[in-house]
Amino acid sequence: MRRSVSNVRRGDFGRLLQASILLVTPLVYIGCETHEAGVGANETTTEKSQQISFSDWDVNRDDYIMESEFTVGFSQGRWFADADKDNDKSLNQAEFTDSTSKLNLAQKWDTDGNGRVDKNEIAGVGGKNSLKKWDKDKSGDLTEDEVNAGIFDTWDTNDDNHVDPDELATGWFGSLDSNRDQRLAAQEFQKGFESSS
Repeated sequence: MRRSVSNVRRGDFGRLLQASILLVTPLVYIGCETHEAGVGANETTTEKSQQISFSDWDVNRDDYIMESEFTVGFSQGRWFADADKDNDKSLNQAEFTDSTSKLNLAQKWDTDGNGRVDKNEIAGVGGKNSLKKWDKDKSGDLTEDEVNAGIFDTWDTNDDNHVDPDELATGWFGSLDSNRDQRLAAQEFQKGFESSS
């Protein structure tokens, strides 16, 4: 059964990721390529050849980025290509978990530091319904693996056990759209990139 994108955006998951959006470090690769340039005999420096720019992604210049504009901007970046280790144009659960584990969401949400996200911690970031869905071992709290698997399952909207570029872009877009108006203002867009600058 296909889950609708609008249901993903309106559900607890959007609020859950919104609370942790500053942790979205993999987005540094979107629309941004790096290269190493020799400085001295034994020195190198990494320079950004292109900055992530709201105006570049706002194709129609209406001061908002619509999901279609975000998907195009996202597809032109390197993050997905780098995460797609087997080059099949989709991320299986292992590739997705490997690439998103850098977010350390479970660790960030685990405010008491016991290694698990309990019902109070997940409720604190707006995800009380996610606990029931994602708690595979029925322990009443979430491990890092359960958080990563839950995000994967939520973003795999066609249930094919792969997250394709459009599903990934839709997932990121939904997590950035804090007021759920189906468009990103500059402030919402920039929050996703603050940790990358």
